[in-house]
Amino acid sequence: MSSGQVHYEIYTMAPRGKWQFHSALESRDAALKQAKELVIGSTAVKVTKETLNPADGNYISVSIFQEGKVTPSSSKPGKTESVESLPCFKPQDLYSYQARKTIARLLQESLNRWKITVLELLHNSGHLERLESSGTILQAAVQKMAIAQSQSGEGSISERVKFLHKLVSDGMVMVYKDREKNRIPKIRNNDIGALATQLSSDPRREYLLNAAIAAHLQECASWNEKLIKILELISAIPASDDDALRQFCLKTVDGYVSEILSASSAIKDLVGEQPDLGAMLQTLTDLSCGRLAIDANTLQGSAILNQHFGAGELPDSRTAILRRVLQEIESPKRLTHDALEMEVKLIRRLASRVVQASGNLLPHDEIISAFRIRSERLVSADTMDTYLNAAQHPPEKIERLLFIGDNITGEANKRKLLTMLQAMLKAPAFTDFFQSTQTPLPLRLQLLCALQNRVLKSELEAARKNEIAGFLDDICLLVAEKNNLFNRICNGQGSALSKCLSLLKLAASNILTQGKALERAQKLALSFLGQPGVLKTYLLKSGEASKEARFEELNTMLRDAGIDPMVALPRFAA
Repeated sequence: MSSGQVHYEIYTMAPRGKWQFHSALESRDAALKQAKELVIGSTAVKVTKETLNPADGNYISVSIFQEGKVTPSSSKPGKTESVESLPCFKPQDLYSYQARKTIARLLQESLNRWKITVLELLHNSGHLERLESSGTILQAAVQKMAIAQSQSGEGSISERVKFLHKLVSDGMVMVYKDREKNRIPKIRNNDIGALATQLSSDPRREYLLNAAIAAHLQECASWNEKLIKILELISAIPASDDDALRQFCLKTVDGYVSEILSASSAIKDLVGEQPDLGAMLQTLTDLSCGRLAIDANTLQGSAILNQHFGAGELPDSRTAILRRVLQEIESPKRLTHDALEMEVKLIRRLASRVVQASGNLLPHDEIISAFRIRSERLVSADTMDTYLNAAQHPPEKIERLLFIGDNITGEANKRKLLTMLQAMLKAPAFTDFFQSTQTPLPLRLQLLCALQNRVLKSELEAARKNEIAGFLDDICLLVAEKNNLFNRICNGQGSALSKCLSLLKLAASNILTQGKALERAQKLALSFLGQPGVLKTYLLKSGEASKEARFEELNTMLRDAGIDPMVALPRFAA
């Protein structure tokens, strides 16, 4: 069979869900590449090779790729979830938003290759003729929808194929007749307002205005050229008392622009070359709210679009850009070629920008879901192993886990990270590091203290923070006692005053964890300060400083050691 009789279909399955049609491509390599990019967490993906059988017009399906965990569905057998709704009963229904969305997915590769939108396809006879002449692409799309509708209980496959073929054929005939009878109006001097006024009483005014725009864009060779040409129409929309007319024109233009911005092949034409995916997403997010920094490298289409977005116009187009950003956030592609820390920081910045830019355009849950999926990939075993193994010692591994934990979303992801954190803390290697003499004692204690501070500042639950902080405090006290840290000071040959001052310096040196370790140093220091004559000796110690100055100096030392002078000193003074 010829290659024109073969195409490749991609399906996805959510956990405990059913196989859902995603897209159809002509290239085997392109289909496999896209399928591998769609594997997200527990989502399964498969690719089937569809070969047309000329004898009966049906397709023979063979699975050539499957990846991801497939879980059985809890629904009743014998019925498969719909691919995607296509609520069409007459040719005019093909122009609805839901129908156009489905068509965009079914014909995604062809539309990108031809650099046209679904609106252009449906309203331009030349584009429809090209689709008809492509052979199996249209046939595959029709059959796919027929199978989905049949499995949803809407009749047999052959019945649905017949119905859909008639629906599509009738729709094409309508466009062809309009061309033959010269019914498609022309936009002259970019004056879309004049044409909209002319069509105001025509029952088909929406269709005819869209057809006029499709013809207006027909000679554009690139997405950027097409974007510029359609945005030029906005300046001709009348700012008159007829607000309904203006809104009709703006909404029509918005529909075209949003479909251009939804095309995956249009992004490069829109923002130009970018260092990496993260830079591209930041640029798109800034553009969506009209805050793109315009310079000599900014493409003209983006600059014009930035002005309209800044004025709050074209809401559907802004939504399309933001959804494109979320789609890339959900993808497995790295946002930057730099270290993982840079990617994590970039994700956090993007999340903040997207929330700010979206306003009421997108449901907050949709944004959270996209970043939850990205977070799920961050805490995967492979990513974490590579990231943690680059740490120099166990405390740094804990620091890295806490850093990731503070920058991810999703309760399941946070629980997974907490499990990893607890396992690492309980591992013998963690305690052994702090008890080993290979690292100097002050450095070990300093690392423990810094780690505890990091835990207490983290976004862990309060109970978990206190639990881990207490565990680190136990290790600190154990290490300090094992190395006779307190005994060497208390049992030394110095005076009670010198021992008190040494213990206060120790408590203020940030090498003792909050809790029992720090409290031990504080209590010992106060015990020496409370011995007869120690406070008096300190205050009357010879030197240039007055008694009042030395008293204030002692107050400062106590505060630095975490002791409240107002509580500690009165009892000694008494």
